[in-house]
This record gives sequence, structure tokens and C-alpha cells, in this order.
Amino acid sequence: AREIFIRSALVDHDYHSNAQFYVANQKLLEEVGMIQHKGRRVDLVEDEQWLYQFYDNKLPPEVVSGVTLDTWRKTAERVNPKILFLTKEDLTREQEEDYVNEWDFPDSKKIGNLTIPLQYRFEPGHDEDGVTAVISVHQLNQVSQAPFDWLVPGLLEEKCIALIKSLPKQIRKHFVPVPETVKQCLEIEPDFKGTLQEWLGNRLRKLTGEAIPLNAWNMESLTDHLKMNFRVVDDQNKLLDYGRDLKKLQLKYTAKAEVSFDQIAADELNYSGCIQWAFDDLPETYQFIQKGQTFVGFPAIIDEGDTVGVRIFDTGQKAALQHQAGLMRLFQLQLRKECTYIIKNMPQSATAELTYNRLPKHPIISTFFSRNLGMNASYKEDMLYLILYTVFIEGRTLRTQQAFEQSLQQHKPEMIGIANEAGKIVLEIMELYGAVKTQLKRLNANDPLARDINEQLDLLIYAGFIRNTPYQQLKAIPRYLKAIQYRLDKFDNNPQKILEVSRYSTRFWKDIEKKAKKDIVIPEQDPFRWAIEEFRVSLFAQQLKTAYPVSSKRMDKAWDERG
Repeated sequence: AREIFIRSALVDHDYHSNAQFYVANQKLLEEVGMIQHKGRRVDLVEDEQWLYQFYDNKLPPEVVSGVTLDTWRKTAERVNPKILFLTKEDLTREQEEDYVNEWDFPDSKKIGNLTIPLQYRFEPGHDEDGVTAVISVHQLNQVSQAPFDWLVPGLLEEKCIALIKSLPKQIRKHFVPVPETVKQCLEIEPDFKGTLQEWLGNRLRKLTGEAIPLNAWNMESLTDHLKMNFRVVDDQNKLLDYGRDLKKLQLKYTAKAEVSFDQIAADELNYSGCIQWAFDDLPETYQFIQKGQTFVGFPAIIDEGDTVGVRIFDTGQKAALQHQAGLMRLFQLQLRKECTYIIKNMPQSATAELTYNRLPKHPIISTFFSRNLGMNASYKEDMLYLILYTVFIEGRTLRTQQAFEQSLQQHKPEMIGIANEAGKIVLEIMELYGAVKTQLKRLNANDPLARDINEQLDLLIYAGFIRNTPYQQLKAIPRYLKAIQYRLDKFDNNPQKILEVSRYSTRFWKDIEKKAKKDIVIPEQDPFRWAIEEFRVSLFAQQLKTAYPVSSKRMDKAWDERG
């Protein structure tokens, strides 16, 4: 009976008691049990037989049940209150302290201003084998994959070895023996910034002189415990979902994450109905506490139509887009007379305006943030947006009242000049666009040349392109359209040239389409988008010249650097 009691009740934990020794021992056993999960070894903590022996040595023969144990303790604990208490030193073996420490296997991970709890499990084949990051749903839109690819320092060496072994053989052969190469890489401690692949690639290049294309790494081939697992929990810490594909989880719960965050942040920095800067200066990030938890948000001025307000968003990207729209509205409110004059007197054409207002939506980005991206705006609204943004906002950080008012006063005299110049450029664009469309009508719609040019036009000239295109790039669009005209005049349908451009355009737009499913994407802000147009000019209309040197080799390099 005594042996059964010790094994079942005290070793196997089938004992319900509030005794201080038992509660403390249970907590300690759980804590040291995590050591084996972290270290992914079964020899770091004493086993059940050792625990049985501990209690067997402490308890007298008459202790055979919970009642007899409590009776004995009343006397024994008067002499030694800690007689049945375990210590960490009792339970852990010598090598544990050297093998598992808080730096190598932390209990949380710092991502920006967020602290993400980490859990460990050593059970190959289990869904949660390895390291699990526990992310509250309201934090889900605030994190990205890159910091989690580093896992934890204690698993970094093993992961780097596996990553190098995932490389194609013709690349991998330069780094053998792999374990020794990785040890050399890790002689310089990483800063854990950027992506693991970029850091490892740079270290390998410095050691061997061999460069590794970013697309050569095969993260998918890694065993599960070398890929971070994610648990998404609600505001009550109840499990919503889990998995190792963070983007998939974000896509699935992005709306819920936004709603959850909005509810939490509803009373923070809440302003509405303003017609001037009537609120505090806005920091890039804003920390606040709700229900004992620290939250991080991104403040922005928001466009309310006839007024502006302030709201906190769950991602910097959303906040930046909304802040831009809010600033535009605030400048309009401060410059009502000037805006009315510009709209009335800028170069314009009824034909151009009608054509613009009938443009098709962008084939990829038309499904999200339509208002802020100009999808439903008119020609005059978009022209005003372009002028105000170019004059007052572009290249400036306007998050304080002083910066806003300084930009307003300093750059107001530039409005008419930019309005006249921009008006002429856009009229030229619309005229050239109409001419190209007329030329295309002479071709069969299924002609490869017509298909290729129509696809190019749909991505270049669409509803909202005026407000989405940076002014300096807008100036280049007439040259791109003239290059199309030149190509049509020559009927240049060279399949090799089309294939050359397609190598980059297809890859780029597929990437944009993938990102647009979750993120706010404005392709015109990506330099590679314009490199594609310059590459077309170099292939089909060299006499027009490119804005900068461009070639297949340069395009490949730009794509690799873009990541």
C-alpha cells in the first residue's frame, strides 16, 4: 500500500492536496520538466524512479495514504518545515545549467514593442513539437515572419546547418563540412535583425566568397521543430487556431484582429470632427495599458469627409495610409480657396477627364482600400490629391502641429506652379493613352502583341493611377506610352523580347497579388515596378533612352536585393 501510494499519488500526481510541499513541488516539477522540452533531451532532469526514491527515503513505513501522510506531516514539519520540499538542484543533473539557459531558451521573444510568450515541447511528430509563439489575436497584424525565423538562440546552430543542407547541391558543396562552417559563421554573434537567410548568406559570402540567391533557401524542407509554431488566442487567452504558417493565420484572422484591436484602443487618442490641427502631436507608436496588458498602436489622422479625426491602428502600414489621407483632407480644409482656384484654372480637357473617369480598375489592387487608393475618386479629386501630396507631403514626416503648419506656410506658393505642370503632364498622358488605344483597335484582340500591350496598359493607366503614382514617376509615363507607340508602329512582336520582360513582370505582379491578399500594397511605390517599364523601353524603343542603365543582369540583381 505504501509503494502504491508513493507511486500513484506523489510520483504520478494522482493526489489532490493543498499542502504547501505538494503545491511547491508540482510547480517545480513543471518548471524543470520544461528544461527537457527546451533542450530537446531526456537526460537533463531526474526520472520518476529518482522521485520515488526521494519520497521513499523521507516517509516512514506508516505513511500509506493521504490521511496518514497529513498526520505524519503535522509532527515532522514542526522539526523541519521543508522536509518534503524538492529543490531545483535535486531534480536537475550537472549538465543542465550549461546546456539550457534563459538566453538560449527564453520564455518570451521581443518583437518591436511587443513581448510574445514562448512555449516549448519535445515530442517529435506532435503538432506543437518545437517552439510555439503565443500571439493574442489583437497582436496578429502587428508581427511578421522574419523575427520568428530566428527561432531562439539555442536552436540557431541546428537551424543554420539544416538551412545550408537545404541548398541545391551546386551551391551547398562550397560550405562542406557544414557543421564546421556554421560554427565559423556563429563566431560573430548575430544581431537578430532582418531575415535569417540574409544574415546567413552574408556570413557565408564573407567566409567563402560564394553568394547565395535569396530564392535558393528552402525553408519548407526544414523539420517542424526548426520552424516556429504559432498559437493564436483570443482576449480571454482561449485558443483560436495554430499552425506554422503565420501569413495563413493572419489572412484568416486579419478582420478579427483589427476588430479586436479597435475595441481595445477605442478610448485612446480619440479625436473627431476637427477642421484644424486641434490635437496633440502624434508619435509613430503609442503604448497604452488595458486590463493590465500593454498594447502598442500606431496613431494616424483620419479623413472623415468634411472633418478629420485621430485613431489608433494595429499596424504601421494601415496607419501610414490613413495618415496620408487624413493629412490631405486637413490641407484641403486649410486651403479651401486655393484648392477651388486650382481645380478651376489648371490645364484640363473634357475629353481627358471623361476618359479618366471611365478607366477600368486596377486588375490586382482594386479589391481593397478603394477609397484611399483613389479607385472611386474623380479626375479632379485625384488631380487635387496629386498636387497637394507633391507640394506639402511627399518626402516629409508630418506628425506634429509645427511640422504641418511649417509645410503649409512654406510650400503654399508652389501650388499653382505644380498644378500647371502636373495638369499638362496628365493631359499628355491621357492623349497618348487614347492614341495607343486607337492603334490597338486595328489589331486582333487575340494577337500576342495586342495582349501584351493591353496587359501593360491595364497595370499602368487605371482608375486612380494619378494619385497612386509618385510625381517623378508620373513624369516618365509619357515616355513609356511613346515607347508603346513606337513598338506598335514597328509591329515589334519579338517573342524573345516579350519573354525577357515577362520573366520580371510576371514574377513581380504575382508577388504583388500575393501580398495584396493581406497587406496594403501600392505597386507604384516599389522601384522594381518602374524598372520593368524602363526595361521595356530599352528593348522596344532604345532611341527614347532610359532614365538609368537597365539590363537583364541589373534586373536580376534588383530582384534579389528586393527580396
